[in-house]
Amino acid sequence: MYHFAVVALLGLAVYKTVEFVLGILGIELRGAIKTFVTLGLGVLATELLDYSVFAGWGITIREAWMGPFFTGLMVGAMTYVWHEALGYIGSSRRGADSTSDQRTPRAA
Repeated sequence: MYHFAVVALLGLAVYKTVEFVLGILGIELRGAIKTFVTLGLGVLATELLDYSVFAGWGITIREAWMGPFFTGLMVGAMTYVWHEALGYIGSSRRGADSTSDQRTPRAA
């Protein structure tokens, strides 16, 4: 269970890092290029950490390089889960704020 949490939180870190760097640089990337960047950064993060979720779960793989590489692809894919989850939370909160403003009575 801890290994899933590591992958999920690494995905959040990669997501926010990409958003932060693109925001500072003022660059708006197309979807395909942003996908390539996030997957690449996920692979880079797991390679630098030398982290393999497969080793943590006791799954044997053919070559040692495959563990961090495919874990990095999972981390990169997890960024899209975070994108949707944080977008859903942000939109539901904004929706609650806008409806509360409409229901408050105003004095003439």
